[in-house]
Amino acid sequence: MNISAPGLSRVKIRALTRYVRKISGYENQVYFPIVQFIELILGDPENPNFNYEIMEPWEMEDMYGSTNTNTNTMKIRKDVYERAVEGVPRDRFTLCHELGHYLLHRPQVMAYARGKVPRYCDPEWQANTFAGELLAPYDIVKGLSAEQIAMKCGMSMQAAEIQFKEYQKC
Repeated sequence: MNISAPGLSRVKIRALTRYVRKISGYENQVYFPIVQFIELILGDPENPNFNYEIMEPWEMEDMYGSTNTNTNTMKIRKDVYERAVEGVPRDRFTLCHELGHYLLHRPQVMAYARGKVPRYCDPEWQANTFAGELLAPYDIVKGLSAEQIAMKCGMSMQAAEIQFKEYQKC
């Protein structure tokens, strides 16, 4: 069985990431501080709607992170979290990806699907797109090369190239 989410275009996901940046005060900042966002904004003790747990690698097996939207809990493998703190691009992307699941994939809107799920309904595509758009917003990086996007936004070259190619379509 596949999982299907309500359809979202890249444009709609981009609008959500702009909103997340705006309400958190990072609207015009090139480098999005995902660790601080999780720790200080979402993880604020006054916010009972979100919890994150740093897990030992053996507890997570082959997963880097997971998000349970039934319990509003994000679990992140300890080595991934520590590398994200250090600014390692792939691990920063993982945290943004899990944030995408947290914001986009509430249990009441998810469904089981038979057969192939269209890309725009695929929760993994949506979370990856959310991560790319959060880390490298079009309005901030338009006109930059993929190499410049990777360096300034703290992204892997692979993720920066995907964003760069998408922005060439705009």
